[in-house]
Amino acid sequence: MAIKSLAQIVGEIEKEKTKAGQIKVIQENDSKALRMVFEFTFDPMLQWLVPDSDPPYRPAADTIDQEGRLYAEIDKLVYFTNTPEGLNVKPMRREQLFIQLLETVAPDDAKLLLRMRRKELKVMIWSLKEAYPQMTGHWK
Repeated sequence: MAIKSLAQIVGEIEKEKTKAGQIKVIQENDSKALRMVFEFTFDPMLQWLVPDSDPPYRPAADTIDQEGRLYAEIDKLVYFTNTPEGLNVKPMRREQLFIQLLETVAPDDAKLLLRMRRKELKVMIWSLKEAYPQMTGHWK
């Protein structure tokens, strides 16, 4: 069975219109990577340090199998936010790393990263608070 991309999982969660439905999909697909998607989208203490506009990048070719690549690259998100690691990266280098990440992952996952940066995921905060109480305790 092929692994679902993070973009596919988030899409399934967004299609659910109830908190219970969203929680069910979250729990069925729980992973460190999925938790990081939500943390880097909704945690009010994390601010993205890459420009607001979409960078000029070339999406990975559809012929390349990149479906699970974001799972392997998810730890790099610390370099694009106001974490200690991110603050130690010069702005130009940070932008270069972000473009490289967008060009490495599957096209749908690249779009997911851009939506995360803009905080555009349509997931109910209350669903996340119930699914991940330790992670979301300080969220409003």
